[in-house]
Amino acid sequence: MIEVRMTDKELILNFVSQYDRPFNTESIAQMTNVSREAIEMLLPELLQSQAIKQIEDSPPIYVRANRYQARIGYQHYKGWTFSIADAHRLLDILEQGRYKSIREIAQAIGKSRQWVYIYLEALASIEVIDLRSFIYMVISRQNVPKIGRKVQKGILGQLRSLNRIGCYRLLS
Repeated sequence: MIEVRMTDKELILNFVSQYDRPFNTESIAQMTNVSREAIEMLLPELLQSQAIKQIEDSPPIYVRANRYQARIGYQHYKGWTFSIADAHRLLDILEQGRYKSIREIAQAIGKSRQWVYIYLEALASIEVIDLRSFIYMVISRQNVPKIGRKVQKGILGQLRSLNRIGCYRLLS
């Protein structure tokens, strides 16, 4: 059996990534069983890499940086929340290739087909993407912040129908 041991830095980073409350050298030492000397040597590096922030000087007290990430998005249906960052990632994928199917897009982005379908439907509804010659195309990123506000059910089917007869929709 191979025994794998975490380094002091890995132990401290693991602690920091999971601990939501303010902490000091003593609490890190108690939770990780790493010596205080090793912790004090690693703290400046963690501060510089912005893994932690110092919130108090005397005595030094730290917190994990970005421990309360705000998620901006709009609810669509059944508890789905759209993320603007995820929408941009999907658009980046669409711009890099010539995708004809939701399955191909799902494999490229590493998400489920349902996730891709719902995002494509939301993006098509706000005229960010279109289907041209059966290929998903990015038209404009201008309306991305509006994702989820208005979703037209079945819009992807309508776009496919237009493509079958050799047409595409006129965008405003």
